[in-house]
Amino acid sequence: MGVAHRLAHLSRNIEALLTTKMDLILTLGYAVHMNRLLTEEQAQSIIDRVAGGEPQKKLAAEFGAKPSTISNLIRGKSWPNLRRPDPPAVVIRGCKLTPKDIPRILTRLAAMETPAAIALDYGVTRQAIADIRMGKTWSHIPRPSAPKPRKKVWEQ
Repeated sequence: MGVAHRLAHLSRNIEALLTTKMDLILTLGYAVHMNRLLTEEQAQSIIDRVAGGEPQKKLAAEFGAKPSTISNLIRGKSWPNLRRPDPPAVVIRGCKLTPKDIPRILTRLAAMETPAAIALDYGVTRQAIADIRMGKTWSHIPRPSAPKPRKKVWEQ
């Protein structure tokens, strides 16, 4: 057999495999990820069980999936259309700020308050406020829409 004939034969085999896999997805209504079939109901069940406190490793073993697959499911990287519980309040040992403080701080920064004044109110350092403004910390908190900045006195 010549090289061209082998390539043509291989191309037909690959096309047949891809067609078979797509037919399986369309027929069964499953999403196929890395040779693993996971139904939408199973994915939702995993999300709910992790929210209830079950370890991801245990669920990965139960469903025959990799732990990274379960992690991607929980974080919304796969099956983004499924319902997920609200994230729990972040509790960081020794942290003086809460997730509810961050939008307020960002609003005050947008209103041209100094990081030093805000830091004094919250009992943190000026650098902590600057890190929030730059997105170095608390970047997972949604940013409020910024109001128009006020003109400074000397610009009027």
